[in-house]
Amino acid sequence: MNIRTLICMLMLLPSLIQAQENGNKTRFSAGLKVGFQAITYNDPEFGIEGYEFNENTIQSNKIGYTIAPFIRVSKGRFYIQGDAAFGITRHSFDFTDTRESAIDELDPNIPTYELKTFCLQVPILFGYEFVKQDRYGMSVFTGPRTKFTFTAHSDQNFKHFSYDDLEEALKKKVYYWEVGLGVRIYNVFFDFVYDMGLTKASRHIEAPKIGKRFRAYRKDNILSFSVGMIF
Repeated sequence: MNIRTLICMLMLLPSLIQAQENGNKTRFSAGLKVGFQAITYNDPEFGIEGYEFNENTIQSNKIGYTIAPFIRVSKGRFYIQGDAAFGITRHSFDFTDTRESAIDELDPNIPTYELKTFCLQVPILFGYEFVKQDRYGMSVFTGPRTKFTFTAHSDQNFKHFSYDDLEEALKKKVYYWEVGLGVRIYNVFFDFVYDMGLTKASRHIEAPKIGKRFRAYRKDNILSFSVGMIF
């Protein structure tokens, strides 16, 4: 190594140190995202008037919507992010031929259950940006998610059951574990997320007029897609 090369390295050293410090600097950012959600249920149980969840039960994944402001604290390739996602979830169940005494003829009055809820979902995510460039990036993230359901504002519609006052006692707080993949293009990003339900979403179904309860057990699994911007 000659003296000229050594002088050049010494001159570049402050720039390298500054770049390293900037790369490890803690950054605070905020953003907003909107998304769509579809819900499925993991091994649900439902027993009322002989109707049960089984392979013939048709679950309609009606699309729900969310809008979420968030904040992110990042250092290097790692980050922690907290959201406050306000949204609507929707689902329906069609109990076609689920009775033990099901008949072959097509029944035009098939019992169905439609559910719409308003909720606040709060995830705490731990992410790693394994591709990090100025113009684009990709990251993986995981963490717990808590859903607070505004049960008083839920819309429940039981059709073609014998009881006309059926109500499902929904859980006000449900816990999930979330995993996801994020793609960033400049300040715009796209998230693909799967939430696995850890706790029950409901307690039971009841007919208040006669004081009777029916079993209901299900855990939500949520598949989501969202697009947003980091400011």
